[in-house]
Parts: sequence; structure tokens; C-alpha cells
Amino acid sequence: MKRGKVLEPTLRERCRAIFLNEPPVQYVWEPEFDYDTESLRKLAKTPWQQITGHQLGCYYVLNLVYHEPMQPELFRYLFPLCLAEWHEALLYDGYGDYFEESLLKALRRPYLWQEMMDSQQRQNVRHFLIETMLVQMDNGRSFDRHPCGWLTTFNGLGGAATVIRAIWTQWWALETPGRAICALQYAAYLIYPQGDNPLWPDEPRLWYHPLSDEHAWTAENHAFLRGVLTTDVLLAGVQAAAERLRGEPEGAMAARIASDALNAHDIITIQIEDLLLDLSRDESGHALE
Repeated sequence: MKRGKVLEPTLRERCRAIFLNEPPVQYVWEPEFDYDTESLRKLAKTPWQQITGHQLGCYYVLNLVYHEPMQPELFRYLFPLCLAEWHEALLYDGYGDYFEESLLKALRRPYLWQEMMDSQQRQNVRHFLIETMLVQMDNGRSFDRHPCGWLTTFNGLGGAATVIRAIWTQWWALETPGRAICALQYAAYLIYPQGDNPLWPDEPRLWYHPLSDEHAWTAENHAFLRGVLTTDVLLAGVQAAAERLRGEPEGAMAARIASDALNAHDIITIQIEDLLLDLSRDESGHALE
């Protein structure tokens, strides 16, 4: 008799497993952010297979951003579905919906990490965030696609969780063409002055460094980047990325960027310092300790 095929868990099942497959919540004391608590109560009782991303966006994701205290069993039931929805939205819809922005904003709250998750859950959620980031990079198979999608995710995670070391190490190993393309997109913003980037020559000038973010990174992530992002390391990474793309459709542009980088040592050094300074500032413009 043939054994039945073992099915891989779905994305939602994987995320739910992190929180021990919390069942639907029959009693909800946590209010809904926009005062539609009755809809949140109905959502909490709904089987997880039937909950839509639209419902999560309407009735729960803003609770993650703003509410305290939060109901633990409600968090364990709905938060993993939000993680799965975020992953799907990034990979298949592209960044730009308020749901993705809201979830990254929620993840910047120490309350979620410290009060709503135990140590094993924190570790597993971080692993999921890292995996999502790397898959998003793998999907970026063209210099024509602007990096605002993956770069927004990368910077959002830099301010949210201690994941940058793992992401950076795997990213710059350049195991896929997509990661090599993202590496050169990132490096181009350090090699060329604003307005001279050959990837996006018509991009408007900004008052802040284009690789930075309106939110500061965490101290641990920032310290890691300061230690690893040096001019010599970047130049070596650019040459390796161009070599990885040799023979690929993006190979000619990659070779151009690698060649230009060799004559841009001084500007790279200056722009790295500008970037690191910007990533250490909060929304008010003050440098963080």
C-alpha cells in the first residue's frame, strides 16, 4: 500500500505553529482600534481558514500598532495570520499597501516583542522575517524594478528586530541573481551622487540619503551596519556581484557599476557616513544614543 503524500504546511499553518495553533477566541475584551469591537469579536470566532487579509487590515492590524494592553490569546490567534498576509503581500503585490507599513510599524514596538511573545516565539518570528526579506530579494530579477519595495522592507526591519546581521550575511553571499541585483542597487546609491545614478537617472534629489529611512534603526542593527559597511568591503562586494551576474541579462549594467565603483572611493566613504548618520536619527531629526 502506497503511503499518502505528506503535504507541506501552508504559509498560515507555518505562522500559526509558532504560536502553538491558538484556537478561535470566544471572549474578546480588547477593543477594536476604530471602535468596531463587535466586528473584532466576530473575527476572533471565525475559523482561521476563512479570515481574509481585508478583515485583518480592517479590524486588527492597527491594534498591533497602538493598543496596550493587548489580549494575549487574541494576539496568538490573529498575529500569525497577519505575518502570513504581510509575507504574501510583499512577494506578490509589492510594497505599498498600508497593511505592510502598519505591520512593520507594529514590529517596532518593544511591547509586542517583550510582552506578547516568549523567547522561542521571538526567535521563530525573527527567522520568518529574515526568510521573507531574502525571498523578496530573490524575486527582484531586474534593474528596471525600483528598489523601494525591498529597501523599504529592509529599513523597516532595521528599526524593528535584530535581524540585519543574518539578512546582510546571507544577502551578500550573493547566492542568487536577485540578491546580486539588490546588492548593486544598494551600492549604486553609494557609488554615484544623487542625480547621477544610471539605474534611475530621472530620480528626484532628496534631502535625506535615499538608502535611509524616516525611522531610526535599532542600536544593535546600526552597530552591525557600521562595522560591516566600509568602503573596501563594499567595493569587494560590488565586484563579486558583477561577477555573479556575468552572462545574465543584467550583466552589462552590473559590469558598468563595478567599473565606476573603482573610481568612487572617496564619494563612497562620504555617502556611507551620511547613510549611517541618517539611520541613527529619529523622526524629529535627533541622533539616538
